[in-house]
Amino acid sequence: MSVHSISVGGNGLFLLGRTLLYSVVISTPVFVVEHASAQSSEKVDLDSSSATLLPRITITARREAENLFDVPVSVGIADSAVVSTENPSNAAIDVSRSIPNYNVNDVGNPLFAFGAIRGIGTLSFPMNPFDSTISFAQNGMPISMYAASQQFLDVSRVEVMRGPQNVLFGRASQGGAVNIVTAEPDGERDLRIRGEIGTNGEYLTDLIAGGQIVEGVLNGRGALRFTGGKGDVKNLIDGSDLPERQISAGRGSLRWFAGDRTTITATGQFERDDRETFNFILRGGENYPAVMLDKPMGFDRTLAIGSVEVRHEFDAFDLTGTLGYQNIVSHQESDNTDGLIYGRMFGWPPSAFSSPTCSDCTTYRFEENAWSGEVRASSKEGDLYRWAAGFGAYNSNFNHHGTNSSSFGVTQNGLYDAKLKLSDYSVFGEVDIPVTERLTITPGLRAGYETVSRDGYYISNGAAGTVPSFSESGEVKGAYLAGGLTLSYRFSEEALAYASVKQGHSGPGFPYFNIDAVYGKAVSSYPASSNWTYEIGARNILLDGRLALETSAFYNDVRDGHVNYFDLTASQFAIASLDYRTWGGEVSATTEIADGLELFGKVGYTRAQFMNVAAGDLTGAKDGKRLPGVPEWSGVIGLTHRLALGNYGLDGDLVSTAEFQFTGGRRPADIGNSFDLKNYKIVNARIGWEKENFSVYAFGRNIFDDKVELAGTAFTPTVQAVTPGLGRTVGAGIEMKF
Repeated sequence: MSVHSISVGGNGLFLLGRTLLYSVVISTPVFVVEHASAQSSEKVDLDSSSATLLPRITITARREAENLFDVPVSVGIADSAVVSTENPSNAAIDVSRSIPNYNVNDVGNPLFAFGAIRGIGTLSFPMNPFDSTISFAQNGMPISMYAASQQFLDVSRVEVMRGPQNVLFGRASQGGAVNIVTAEPDGERDLRIRGEIGTNGEYLTDLIAGGQIVEGVLNGRGALRFTGGKGDVKNLIDGSDLPERQISAGRGSLRWFAGDRTTITATGQFERDDRETFNFILRGGENYPAVMLDKPMGFDRTLAIGSVEVRHEFDAFDLTGTLGYQNIVSHQESDNTDGLIYGRMFGWPPSAFSSPTCSDCTTYRFEENAWSGEVRASSKEGDLYRWAAGFGAYNSNFNHHGTNSSSFGVTQNGLYDAKLKLSDYSVFGEVDIPVTERLTITPGLRAGYETVSRDGYYISNGAAGTVPSFSESGEVKGAYLAGGLTLSYRFSEEALAYASVKQGHSGPGFPYFNIDAVYGKAVSSYPASSNWTYEIGARNILLDGRLALETSAFYNDVRDGHVNYFDLTASQFAIASLDYRTWGGEVSATTEIADGLELFGKVGYTRAQFMNVAAGDLTGAKDGKRLPGVPEWSGVIGLTHRLALGNYGLDGDLVSTAEFQFTGGRRPADIGNSFDLKNYKIVNARIGWEKENFSVYAFGRNIFDDKVELAGTAFTPTVQAVTPGLGRTVGAGIEMKF
């Protein structure tokens, strides 16, 4: 394992030093609040006074249920209330805006939704489902990057662990890990139905049922969803409003108590996502937002995920075995020449690029089959040493088949076929070692071996300059180490400070698409990427339990980072390996200032710059330039309020929530920093009336119709294109429980 030297500029040292000092100051001893149980969010009374207390938050950032204030990791959380506020067919993107320094973007295609944590991630167009510097998991089980933009149906919370999480969450986790935690089959009776309608044809129907099937033996839970709607991007050829979405999803789980010490939990989900959408559109055109496509991009994806977890409690430790499977199939059809973009580029009328037969179109099919397995032993709750150790495996087969036709790019002609295989096997371990009653040291390590292979085949469609056919194969493999060391100091039960040094790893591989196959040239592999991350942070409960405060600061040194860029000559995205560094921090505060009134604010800062880039690099990157798509400032401010109407002679409660999501500073659109994306300012709100098992509410998403720019690229210095987000939606909903 190589160790990189670290060089921090004056601004970075000042930021880190200032945050460290602040962390120590806020972590001075405070009034001790007795812990709630690990699975409870009940409020805990300090004394007989009417003091308002915040609920305890339980997370699984270290693969076991723990109180947030016991975990020395920077964690952003979107709970079920936050998830339900966002657009269900756009939840992966919308939820990320509620977690500072985590941003998810896409280019109109949910299969290729890409994200970054603290500036580290797939920073443009993902080259395959393996190439992710952020790891994604569902209930701790690794899932494909192509499954990360799934429906957040019956989800308890989304946990975003910032910083390398390779030890407990797998091979590829440089920037962090995102864990989707679904509602458990806990045996509690839960029968409900929810429906929503809104502008732009938005609709939602959720049906959820859970409880005991056989008392004390078998629990079950199931959920169904039907949702969809339209966007506000007009296709000037057929008059359709894009993106048009129709989504159905289902999720189910069973938990069998096979004896006093053994539980077996089986889960399964299926999702069908059909859309008429687009990639990039001309920025600032006369009819913005608009496209001029012979065919809107047709997209469909079927997603199936299943898992079985067996957990047995021995006297000395707990043993957990998990086996998971994923199948993802997607079809895509797209017009490669938007008349508005290409008309501006060539100075011709946009209609010159319209063809009834869609002569410049692409058809793709993707399929991924993946399985994962893990056997993990862990300490018992209350043991002096908290520890976990185990073995993990992840295998995936990915097939790509596509036919291209283009009058404007040689590389966009012919049939392309590629098969990629990933095999990864690893062992891992982590342990808390108490040095004193207050000081704990936590070393952790994952050691593994990975292999990625690619077989490709190309057949020309007769376009000039292409070879008749071409086949190729390649393989990359090697061992890796990742992990680090964390020091944590507990000033009190509600005050924790920590510092860590960790190394992250993202494996080598190949892009699925070889833009040079038309010339008979094999595609190049990209190397493994690694990073050293230095972090300090603190959490504290203040004001007798009425204020929760968190802060952290970080520095990332990334070598051979996997960065994608748009190759205009090939009209395709390509991959490069470049060094870069990011630094910054996060601060969040939550306070309940009166009974039922909670205020919260979260803000993050990230400075992300390329380094060690050679002059004249073909990607357009330059030393000191910003990384694409990474906002300098990001955050959310909001409130929730519950007013008991009984005091006014009325039944039920009035429940309201509002949030303001924002970015600030620079957010370059592409690797060459050719232009900056517009910062967004989004306001969401919801107000409703609840009584016992019935509620009715009104909602507004992006109330002021901010023109969100998710991603962008420059076709020429004067022709800029962006992928816009969803506009304003207002509507109403109803929920009934039985």
